[in-house]
Amino acid sequence: MNGKMKVLKWLVALTAGIMGASTAAATGVLGTPVDGTVVSGVGVISGYHCTSKDIEVFIDGVSLGKAGAGTQLLGTQGVCGRTDTGFSLLYNFNNLPNGQHTFSVYADGVLFDQHTVTTFQSGGVPWLSGQSAAYTLPNFPAAGQTATIQWVQSYQNFLITSISGTPTTTPPPPTNDMSDLVGTYTQAIYISSVGSACGAYAAFDGYYTSSFDITTNGDTLTVISFTTNGVVSDSCQTTLNKISGDSVSGYNFSGSQACANGFNGSVSATGIKKDGSKVVGTMIKSGPGCTQTTILQ
Repeated sequence: MNGKMKVLKWLVALTAGIMGASTAAATGVLGTPVDGTVVSGVGVISGYHCTSKDIEVFIDGVSLGKAGAGTQLLGTQGVCGRTDTGFSLLYNFNNLPNGQHTFSVYADGVLFDQHTVTTFQSGGVPWLSGQSAAYTLPNFPAAGQTATIQWVQSYQNFLITSISGTPTTTPPPPTNDMSDLVGTYTQAIYISSVGSACGAYAAFDGYYTSSFDITTNGDTLTVISFTTNGVVSDSCQTTLNKISGDSVSGYNFSGSQACANGFNGSVSATGIKKDGSKVVGTMIKSGPGCTQTTILQ
């Protein structure tokens, strides 16, 4: 477990819970590739299914064969009542012509999820061999730093092999104007649930891709239409009232959340601020017998 994961696990155990939504009624989910994204090179088609280990993967209606199934996914205990639910299939996405393709997964011959993604041949052909290249990316991942990327044939992609330098970004002066938070976001989040009454929500324990809208009115911030790709699709509205903070240190809030599925509760939020094109911070939702934490990243 890397250092970042340890910190996140510690934070979840200490504070516990999510800004809510509902688990999908289906017993299986295609996790990767994520719906609507662009993929290239060698990667994994993966997800979980609660009851079946006979998982078959199709691309554009053509079978790739069976996925390996039965791997441990601790986060599915609450949804499936078991953890040996994971499936995966290693695949070279460069085998596909550039453009949109539909990935479908079947359990015991029955479709349970599908995603449409765009593929791009990273080397211009299905398998590029005998080539080597390395480049530097100045001011990445932050101003003052330089990343080195190198072509790795086994991945059919460029990978970051080193980062040098010290970030020199000077943060903007703090303000109390929350209008910079307004927008529509799709970004990574870390979710976990704690409590005997979490039920199906106990499955939330990991990284997901989420979409949500933020509006503000004075010291009130509203998060609407919160969805989590491949796991949750539920209409929720979170209303938060600012307690303290600023645009640099992050804003702190208290308020409540109401979801169409009836899972409602009080919400506290800390360190909410804009970070480039994303919103970061932690939101904790407390409902009867269940606490859920969302870490925006």
